[in-house]
Amino acid sequence: MQVFESELWPALAKQLDRLPVFTVANAAGQPLEYQIDGEPTAMFYADVEAAKEELATARKSFPELDCDLIPAGVGSVYKLTCERKAMLLPATADLTAAGAPPDAPAMGQPLPLFTCLEMSQSSENGKPKLPLFMAWADCAAAVSQATQTDGPEDKLEIVGLSLPSVIERLSSLTEEEDGPAFVFIPSSASAKHIAEYIANSGGPPLSNGGS
Repeated sequence: MQVFESELWPALAKQLDRLPVFTVANAAGQPLEYQIDGEPTAMFYADVEAAKEELATARKSFPELDCDLIPAGVGSVYKLTCERKAMLLPATADLTAAGAPPDAPAMGQPLPLFTCLEMSQSSENGKPKLPLFMAWADCAAAVSQATQTDGPEDKLEIVGLSLPSVIERLSSLTEEEDGPAFVFIPSSASAKHIAEYIANSGGPPLSNGGS
């Protein structure tokens, strides 16, 4: 894809990789693959709780594989999805918050990201940066806190964006364009899971972007 040929992609991918998603992997750290449209496909979950449910199923079905959850960055996983080697499943609650029907399947849906245009922050070079949250609940909490600080009468609106649209825009900027600057904010639930994993295991979890 043209986006991956952009000179801006490596830096953007590095930023996106700060957003963790999770896959069920065997003892060697290789993600389990499922047949999707006739192709072996690794499944990555934005919702760590959904990933834990899949892990429980895999451990029951394939105890000999000694499965565990491993994190991977959204940038790496997005590239795999475009290569049809992986599928990225958004959290159901975030899909609903982005306007999808409550019963919409996560499979095949683009990952939603959330921001509030009134919550820009100053960066080191003085250029405003806009927090872009992976989880709607975290964005809503930040908006609630900002509203209490700045004044309850100020109604701040949460805007939903899709991961493909953000990537397409940021990877197509030219040097002359003053494009949007985002700070990518990982899901607090995912960050908590990783912190607890590290604390319980005595070391960092195995990271793998896929096969």
